[in-house]
Amino acid sequence: MSEIHHPSSHPSDKQLNLARRATTGLLATGLIPSLLFTLTSRPARSQVILNETPVTLTVEGYGNATAGATREVASVRGQAPDPLLFDGAARVLARLRIFNGPDIGARVVVERSTNHVRLSEASVLLFGSAGRLEIGKRMGLPDVLTGYAPNSFAFTTAEFGPPTGRSLDPGGGLQTQFLQGALRSRLEPLAARGVTASLFNDESLKVLYVLPKHNGWLGGVSFATDAEDPRFDRLAQSGLVHESYWHQNVWRWGGTYAHAHERADKAHDGAILRDLNSVSLGTSVVLNDSLDIGIAASYDGASGTSRLALGNAASPALGATGSLNYNAGPWTVGGYYQYARAQATGSRTGNDRLSAFEVGASYRFTTRLRLYGAWFLYDLANDGVDSNSVPGDGSVFTLGLRATL
Repeated sequence: MSEIHHPSSHPSDKQLNLARRATTGLLATGLIPSLLFTLTSRPARSQVILNETPVTLTVEGYGNATAGATREVASVRGQAPDPLLFDGAARVLARLRIFNGPDIGARVVVERSTNHVRLSEASVLLFGSAGRLEIGKRMGLPDVLTGYAPNSFAFTTAEFGPPTGRSLDPGGGLQTQFLQGALRSRLEPLAARGVTASLFNDESLKVLYVLPKHNGWLGGVSFATDAEDPRFDRLAQSGLVHESYWHQNVWRWGGTYAHAHERADKAHDGAILRDLNSVSLGTSVVLNDSLDIGIAASYDGASGTSRLALGNAASPALGATGSLNYNAGPWTVGGYYQYARAQATGSRTGNDRLSAFEVGASYRFTTRLRLYGAWFLYDLANDGVDSNSVPGDGSVFTLGLRATL
């Protein structure tokens, strides 16, 4: 059993691992009141479960402490970011089991970072044989309620990094936190491309529905009236994936789609925007519960950009990623490559382009304590008259420790 989000390599874990991929949000049950400290296989979860029939209460918690060092070109200016970052959260899921009816639940997640505490998720739920309905502050396409499983609607990942909080995944935001503010604001929008449809991590108030898994198919839809991104108001998201299993191997493929309506009452940088239409496709294969290979691509075109002639001249926004991860005993090693292109933000001209590579490893001391490290290299360029203002290439080295409840 391990806390990380990769397959267990022990043969006896085969059925548990495949069952995890075939279900969403497994909760413990019992006939008598009990307090259980539960440690499971992939993704291993550290939980405290209080089962007082008909109510089940699941409590989880984690903390990530990460140090970072950067190499940037001399032209980068600004206040240096903190060399040490902390991410932590407490998560509670309450479930009331109803005889001959859908179960009722409530979920709350409180996150703590280096600088602030915030309520990141809060929702009420109905779940049963027809799927799961949620209303509240939540991601649009969440497929698990407890544990630290990777999201089934994403196909490329850095399994050696922390699975929750800011991560080392493409667009995960942890490695870029150690960059200067101006550089980070230009790189992060590109780093989110090529993984899923845009606004995938939006946690605004919404209604979402996750279909029950059937014959390997899993789907979800959501709608929000006021997206977190200040450029848009209404946001609709959908996703569909299929999983096939044989022996200790799993093949997944599918995609996500997002449509966001430009906010009519507020121009962005003095310009009216086009509505956003973003699509992503991806596939991944897990071989022998140890080797994970994934590829994904996303395409926004000219959607979500300014309607001015300057925006019309920009190339379509797109991105692609490929990842490789290998798990052996307490070790996980892997890496990914990413390419992304989009119209330069603000008053800048032309297109910004990002080419990024990351390699890393992690080691599990116990089921609740894990050391991780990574080396992230990036090359940021611009093909317009603004090309001389782009910082160029650089790198970030991270080393961190993750602990779970």
